[in-house]
Amino acid sequence: MINARKFILYLIRWQLSTPILWLAVKNLGVGIWSTVIANLIGGAIFFWVDRFIFTSHALEVWHFKEKGKCDICGKEESLWRLVKAPNYDKRDSSPIFLCMKCSKQKTDELRSSGLKIRGKSK
Repeated sequence: MINARKFILYLIRWQLSTPILWLAVKNLGVGIWSTVIANLIGGAIFFWVDRFIFTSHALEVWHFKEKGKCDICGKEESLWRLVKAPNYDKRDSSPIFLCMKCSKQKTDELRSSGLKIRGKSK
């Protein structure tokens, strides 16, 4: 069930862009009320899109470090951490960052245990 209060707050958030949008379209002959209505329509549409994006269990979330030491092998390079995937949630766990090789081994293990993770397996 959708929370009406959150939906209204979300529409208000959309309205914060109204002054900027209005300044941009003012020179094109569109008035402030048209802009407000456009933002309400956009908010009503993108609320569902954002809700899916931020709450969907179908999407994976990865954290990335440009440079660091792998928590398994100690190799220094770019590091990866799978945070969230379908039936996998490590948001509250202590972060473990892995090099590409160790990350691939870990995701292959997760795949073999039945988790659906994007990318190529072995």
